[in-house]
Amino acid sequence: MADAGAWTRGLMLYRSQKVLGLDIEPMQDHWLLLGEVQGSQREPYEVSIEMALMPDGQVDYWDSECECPVGSQCKHGVALMLKAAYQGLQLLGGNAPYPMLSPPSPEQVETQRLANLARAQESARLEAEAQLLRWLQELDRASGAATKAAHGDPAIHGAREDIRPEQFLYLLTVVGAHSPTPRLQMEAVVSYPKVTGGWAKPKAIKSAPYKGQAVYDQASDADHQVLQLMRAMPDSSRFSYNFNSSALPSGQAGLIALQQAASTGRLLLDDGKGGAGLPLQWGPPQRLSWHWQEVPNPQALEPSWTLRGQLADSHAKLCLNSPPLYLDAALGLCGPVQAEGIPTAQLDVLLKAPPLKPSALQKHQVALMQRLGKLPLPPVLQQLTTLQGITPSACLHLALTPPENAPSAGLIQAQLRFDYAGHRGWWAGQGSTVLIESAAGRVLLQRDAEAELDAITRLYDLGLMSAEKGLFGIPGDGPQQDWLHWADNGFSVLRDAGFEVTLDAALNHWITHADTLEVQLQPEGEEEATSPWFDLSLGMEINGQRHNILPWLPDLIAAAAASPLDPETGLPNIPPFVYLPSPNSQGFIRLPTDTLKPWMAALLELVNDRDHDFTGASLKLSRLDALRTGAALGEGAVWDGAQTLRDMVQQLSGQSELPQVPVPASVQASLRPYQQQGVNWLQFLRQHRLGGILADDMGLGKTLQTLVHIQIEKDAGRLSHPALIIAPVSLMGNWQRETERFCPQLRCLVLHGKERHAVADTMDQFDVVIAPYSLLQRDRERWLEAQWHLVVLDEAQNIKNASTNAAQVAGLLQTRHRLCLSGTPMENHLGEIWSLFHFLMPGFLGSQARFKELFRNPIEKQGDPERLHQLRARITPFMLRRTKAVVANELPPKVETVMRVELSGQQADLYETIRLGMEKTVREALTSKGLAKSQITILDALLKLRQVCCDPKLLKMEAAQKVKTSAKLEQLMEMLPEMLAEGRRILLFSQFTSMLTLIEAELKKCKIPWVKLTGQSQKRDALIEQFTSGQVPLFLISLKAGGVGLNLPQADTVIHYDPWWNPAVEAQATDRAHRIGQTQSVFVYKMVAQGTIEERILALQERKAALSESMYSGATARKQPLFSEGDLAELLKPLSI
Repeated sequence: MADAGAWTRGLMLYRSQKVLGLDIEPMQDHWLLLGEVQGSQREPYEVSIEMALMPDGQVDYWDSECECPVGSQCKHGVALMLKAAYQGLQLLGGNAPYPMLSPPSPEQVETQRLANLARAQESARLEAEAQLLRWLQELDRASGAATKAAHGDPAIHGAREDIRPEQFLYLLTVVGAHSPTPRLQMEAVVSYPKVTGGWAKPKAIKSAPYKGQAVYDQASDADHQVLQLMRAMPDSSRFSYNFNSSALPSGQAGLIALQQAASTGRLLLDDGKGGAGLPLQWGPPQRLSWHWQEVPNPQALEPSWTLRGQLADSHAKLCLNSPPLYLDAALGLCGPVQAEGIPTAQLDVLLKAPPLKPSALQKHQVALMQRLGKLPLPPVLQQLTTLQGITPSACLHLALTPPENAPSAGLIQAQLRFDYAGHRGWWAGQGSTVLIESAAGRVLLQRDAEAELDAITRLYDLGLMSAEKGLFGIPGDGPQQDWLHWADNGFSVLRDAGFEVTLDAALNHWITHADTLEVQLQPEGEEEATSPWFDLSLGMEINGQRHNILPWLPDLIAAAAASPLDPETGLPNIPPFVYLPSPNSQGFIRLPTDTLKPWMAALLELVNDRDHDFTGASLKLSRLDALRTGAALGEGAVWDGAQTLRDMVQQLSGQSELPQVPVPASVQASLRPYQQQGVNWLQFLRQHRLGGILADDMGLGKTLQTLVHIQIEKDAGRLSHPALIIAPVSLMGNWQRETERFCPQLRCLVLHGKERHAVADTMDQFDVVIAPYSLLQRDRERWLEAQWHLVVLDEAQNIKNASTNAAQVAGLLQTRHRLCLSGTPMENHLGEIWSLFHFLMPGFLGSQARFKELFRNPIEKQGDPERLHQLRARITPFMLRRTKAVVANELPPKVETVMRVELSGQQADLYETIRLGMEKTVREALTSKGLAKSQITILDALLKLRQVCCDPKLLKMEAAQKVKTSAKLEQLMEMLPEMLAEGRRILLFSQFTSMLTLIEAELKKCKIPWVKLTGQSQKRDALIEQFTSGQVPLFLISLKAGGVGLNLPQADTVIHYDPWWNPAVEAQATDRAHRIGQTQSVFVYKMVAQGTIEERILALQERKAALSESMYSGATARKQPLFSEGDLAELLKPLSI
């Protein structure tokens, strides 16, 4: 039998019309109900009920089965029962729906027992308790009758019958005026106005009106509508012969009938003698409020309490029509009553509440609260602590299943309990409200049944097996490896699903980790140089013993092939660990696969193309696969007889010297040692048909090393097709000058502007072709048809977004050899590294989605040092990077100073005003749209704050334009005259070109000469010449236009007026001065508004620099996420923090 909570929720489902269908089939000795009920899931649940009836229509027994997690006797079964009662009862042959549907009530049994005891002992106390319980039962029956009425109201007739009554008066009579539950009755009568005023004595309507009657012909449309609505009401005489035309106004039809009758001006109060009395108007709704009234009883030791309902207007009389009405004879009004959704049948019972003793109220407080709902409780009960509206915490305690119950009950048992503000328990099968005895006293707890059911459903969704008394078994329906992975990770999957988890001590050592992984590479056959195949063997050390891993791999790959493909990578999922039963204990041994993934990912990519024998002692790999695997494994591999392959890997990774390559005599430059090493490396890559990234710091001669490499190719006769240099427009002139200066024998062609079409067909006649990135898409067909010996991408971070047209066309170019030049191959995230290697060697780092899964997310979001080590080991052989530390003796020192400027006055007030507004805007955007879809809002907020720090005039706001001071600009104009007086040559960078315009205005006032370079500047070379020749001492440069491609060693001072998010971009700008050729110390000043967003930007710069440096060196990765939503809170902190 369903519990009270199931009956309550089932009734709600039925009222919400969630029962989608009902079939009733007679069986031999019972009835079968079949139907569908819409639950919380997308698809409805199928429900079946077997039910037997007694001869009087009462239910003998019923049993339900449902597809929902509860399974039987659930709310869905109750909803189907209600549907059968109200719409299909005639098929069952029952006489009254409510008795059939009422669940066995503990109050009914208790009432009978108390009544008998009261008669036997004449106990006033027990009689009072029985009186309360009878009243509660009446409320239950009233609730059921109200439900029946809500779903069983007859429809208003849609068409008029051919009845035409005469002109009418409408008299209202209070039926049962002296009872607690009076009702209004409306009667249609015929009358006429008297000459002396008022109406003649009304005449009753004895038969149905008909056309041709004088009164009928004079009746208005409103009269016709009133009479038609009255016929649709319950208790209406329907104008039958010998019956008065009266009705109890009910339903929407009753309200409309009263309103229309009032609109005719002929709605009157019966004078009590059958005549027309006071005229009535339709009044506004009145609210019904409730309170408990103390009833003194001198003969009793304690007073009683009774429930009272009261209208807002004390003169008005409450009439329990359905819906309820009021009558105010003093004001001549009648109208509707707002009873907060309480059905009329329940109002009837509530208003008849008997005097109730405190002792009975306290004993049955839970039942009273369940019935009263939102109505107030008696004052004597208000001292009871009530907990309601609390969402419980779902708590799981995990322990090993007792041996006698395993494995059928699962390897691990999870005990579920619900915690309501410290009150923890399992109350399945009890009511929605439970009374708890605690150390602080009695607590009345309102359970959140939906939250409890949701927690149980989540456990089912995770595959746990249900037992009894809140116990669930692990593993359940899922693969055993998944559950063991749960246990190995502290059951974080349960925590992520919203559970609070505690573990029994026996689970702490349930999983044993294997010790070490050993990988061996050796050639197949005796001669490594001639063998096209290599054997890869894998071993795992467990408790000092080595075990061959390869026989276990087929099961992994077969399981991965049978599982759904990863939606991001399109490849089978590979579990991070394999768990083997421990031979010496109850637990398991964990075999990690993450350490194998650098080569395992490549293996899975090849498995569809070739047959591999995983059951033997070794795995066969081609030479190229062996090189790739060896590069990924690095020092972790044991090289057995594969010396040539190992030497190649060591040369690529810098562990051994590369062959020295002579520099052609035609090169007009002397290479520094590190530059010679770079040329050796480029030639080594070319020899093995590999690509790479030359990632030297700015100013260390990447252009010269590349040109020497091309000259060597020409002298060796291998340059049968031109070398293509793709560079930003700002660097094309520098490439042409450097080629003419250092390698004059290389024939150079620059393709740019409209003139390019005239010379494009002559590309094959040149050794070097220089073109901008913008032409890759514009002249796509020309580039894709051409053959190239070498393609070089200068400032290769321009293709950091692999989805751009430039990146895609670059990847399709037909060339023998590919190179990337970039001092900052990764500026923001690891996806940029993937894009560069996708151009160099497609597939080397897998698909973009696979790379994100294996490397980017673990490194950037989780700070995984092991994944960082794996990625660095894989790409290091193909990336050569030397910092200025390598050539420290050849460069003068660089002194960096952070100059903090404090905002004050109106500028500080403006900053705080904007910060508060932007903080609210950003938080609302994050709440409604999330971080990913709030980028525009966030960037706009941060931009405004940065502009205030630079100069309020940058903001297009009326309030900002009123602020006439800028702390930074004032500090700058104090610095510049002093520096220039000392003979400094200054580069001043800002990312805001409008800020440079404001600085120009101040320079003009001080008569300080300058030149300015922005993206809009014409004759770029002429501007540079003015500074380098010493004509002007100050160079204003926008960060975007002059951050790269400028050689300005004549400057000895660099000022960054405002910080930029990317530290690499700032470093590039500084390196315009601090580069090879500089002979003086370089002083770098970073102007930062103290306590503002600019200081937070400096902190973010440090974090991004740490990520970049960790990719280029052996630095240890942070063991925390590198980026988070918390950064926004930091950026939006007020000035005082």
